[in-house]
Amino acid sequence: MKSSVLLFSLFLSGLSSMAQTSDLISYTGNAVNWSHYTKTTKRSGFQKAFTYCGIAYSVRHGESGLVAEFNAFLDVSESWVVQNAQTTALLRHEQGIFDLTELYARKMRKAGADFIKQQGANINFDDLLAEVRNIYRELNNELFQEQKIYNAETCNGTNKEEQLRWEEKIKAELKKLESFAS
Repeated sequence: MKSSVLLFSLFLSGLSSMAQTSDLISYTGNAVNWSHYTKTTKRSGFQKAFTYCGIAYSVRHGESGLVAEFNAFLDVSESWVVQNAQTTALLRHEQGIFDLTELYARKMRKAGADFIKQQGANINFDDLLAEVRNIYRELNNELFQEQKIYNAETCNGTNKEEQLRWEEKIKAELKKLESFAS
């Protein structure tokens, strides 16, 4: 019997290093707050904050058979905000980044569940792992593009109308996939 396979991706900055597990916050519907961010005096171009989040996936043997898991997380040790830039509007924008990450984790959970159901009794660990990797690769690329559009259209949260439109859009999409919440 194969042991669990757990792979992480930190896609926003393209770095492959992982922080200590205690620095990772799972998406549980709780709002992010400024205590999740390191305060800095250095800016990165026009950015006033950076939310470092990603999706972890695993394939394991569960009580009822094989299980594919996808979990959104925020890395506290890599997320930062410029000191004195901590506004409610900016925090709402950063929450949107984390919400989009959870949305795509839900899309991945749905795709994984659909594959398991489709395979039925014929499912095996190696096939599920290969499919999970494909699901992750495809939807993670979509997530990355969606976040770029989100940042551009909201002007990193400074365009209030677009920010509100995106918040409503993300909330509606999360609700559609509520049965795949973690």
